[in-house]
Amino acid sequence: MNFQPPFNFKVNKLFSLVRIISLFLIFFLNTPILQAIELDLTSAKNSVGNRFASKFCEAKEEGFSLESSSEFALNNTYLKFVVFPNDEDFIEDLWGFTIGRIRKNCGDFMTKNEEIDLKDFFQEEGEIASNRDLYLPYE
Repeated sequence: MNFQPPFNFKVNKLFSLVRIISLFLIFFLNTPILQAIELDLTSAKNSVGNRFASKFCEAKEEGFSLESSSEFALNNTYLKFVVFPNDEDFIEDLWGFTIGRIRKNCGDFMTKNEEIDLKDFFQEEGEIASNRDLYLPYE
């Protein structure tokens, strides 16, 4: 006499196996994406945030206006050329890093209103960097 498990047991075992495989795939497929975003943010902080803050402070210390300092920093950084992920959190994190550097290096040369205006400027440029394909001419 052979023991045959009930049909429900086989179905439950199959569904459990499918769930385990699905969780396994989700875990391993999402990890590289998250690492890539973190790597992009770290790279952007180093190549854009630090450089923008440095050049902005250089111009502010020389007595340039907010607009002139922003443009000077923009023209002397990679912000005009980089492509960012289309992600508001990415730009917010980069802005938070950059303004932290600016406050530390030349916060005495800025008013609160200038900081707000600079944030708007930076976010506009970040939006352009997130949608670079819309702003570049087609070849």
